[in-house]
Amino acid sequence: MTDERNVVGAWDVGTTLPSWQVEAYNDAVDSGNAIHADDTAQRYGFGGGLVPGVTTYGYLLHPVVTVLGVDFLARGASSVRLRRPIYEGEIVTVTATVSACVDGVTGFELEARNPAGEVCALGTAHYPAPASAASNPPDRAPLPSPRVPATPEALAALGTLGSFECAQTAAEAQAFVAAAGDADSACYGDVLHPAWLLRQANYVVDRSIALGPWIHTASEVVHLGHARIGETLEVRAAVVDLSTHKGNDYAAFDVFVSGREPVMRVRHRAIYRLAAR
Repeated sequence: MTDERNVVGAWDVGTTLPSWQVEAYNDAVDSGNAIHADDTAQRYGFGGGLVPGVTTYGYLLHPVVTVLGVDFLARGASSVRLRRPIYEGEIVTVTATVSACVDGVTGFELEARNPAGEVCALGTAHYPAPASAASNPPDRAPLPSPRVPATPEALAALGTLGSFECAQTAAEAQAFVAAAGDADSACYGDVLHPAWLLRQANYVVDRSIALGPWIHTASEVVHLGHARIGETLEVRAAVVDLSTHKGNDYAAFDVFVSGREPVMRVRHRAIYRLAAR
């Protein structure tokens, strides 16, 4: 789905795309990450289980994909930075504003706000983006058994995370698009939703590391090609940065998703071990 202005550079800086509202849905209550469950999240000072960051990322991209179509998912770049929680049932308002039109690249600033008007997530999108991100992906590696402890020492020694394969059936894809609030979107067809693809970055971390409650904080994504219903995808990842702030342990992961062609390159950031409560 595109409109008559689906031409790079056709917008003026400051142009606001049509805003979008969606009722937030927490589809990760049973994911194994207890930060999405009310009791654990409340123990860490939140109002309830957190709507997944990858879901919020999907919300942010809705206005951009609506006007640029799925070509954005083969030639664009995007990011999300999660500032405060979104809770199930909240009406989230997403806005996208043209921030730059330089050398044939159009940039967008994205925001997701809760009903109180608070900014819960910030994002960016650029179209088109360079495809050089497909070079030098992380190595393949077997999934560790058992998973390594969630400590700085274990993650530094691990380096490369275990690789795995995944696919989504037509029924699963349809259900996911509906849960993401995009059931009325005509643009996806047999192309997989970007929030489902980014969720594989969570899974590759979780399958290699014995995590307790943990929080996705940010992602920087380069979209390299379309992943399609029924296609077998490979997910690889490596630890690229470790740090500690206010007692929380943070990590950044280089994640590469590929199928028949490269699909997505992600720098995925998370608090992998929360300060004790």
